Amino acid sequence: MTSWTEEDLRRQFQRAKKNRWLQTFKKTSEKYGFPPELVMAIASRETNMRNIIGDGGHGYGIMQIDDRSFPEWCHSGLWKDVSAGIQKGALVLQSKLETIRNGQGKRLSVGGKSFTGKKNLTKAELLTTATAAYNSGLWAYYDLSKTGDPDRHTTGRDYSTDTLRRAQVFRKLLR
Repeated sequence: MTSWTEEDLRRQFQRAKKNRWLQTFKKTSEKYGFPPELVMAIASRETNMRNIIGDGGHGYGIMQIDDRSFPEWCHSGLWKDVSAGIQKGALVLQSKLETIRNGQGKRLSVGGKSFTGKKNLTKAELLTTATAAYNSGLWAYYDLSKTGDPDRHTTGRDYSTDTLRRAQVFRKLLR
C-alpha cells in the first residue's frame, strides 16, 4: 500500500529545489550513471528527503547511510553535508550494482546461504535489483535469483517497486 501521494513528492522536490540539492542529485547521478530521479527516489523513500539520523540510530543523512556498514563515514559527521550524503548514497548504489553485475552466474553467499546468481540480467533487472540491494544488500540478488522477486527481504517487501514508482514522479518534476 502506497503511503505517499504525488503531492508529497512535489513538496519533497520543492524542498530539494529550495535547498539547492537538485544540482547535486543531477551531477552525482551523471557521475555514477544513474538517472537523477532514481537517486532522488531513494532519498525520498529513506527520509522523505530530510537530512536526519534514522533507522533506530543507524541511518545517517538524506540517503540513510548505515553506520554498521560505513562507521567511519557516519561518525565523521560528513553525513551532515547533504551533498556528501547524496554522493555517498550514489556510491553505495553503484557498489551494489557492480556486485550484482559481477556476480552473474557465479556462486555467492549471503547470510550463510549459498546461491548461484541469475545470469544475463536485463538492464531493468539489474537496476531494480541494485535498488532493492540498497536496502537489503545481497539478499536482493539472492531473492531475484531464487524467486524472481528482489524485494522479498526489503523493508515492506516493496523497496524497489516503491522507489521506482517514486522515480517516475520525480522524472516528471525534473522536466
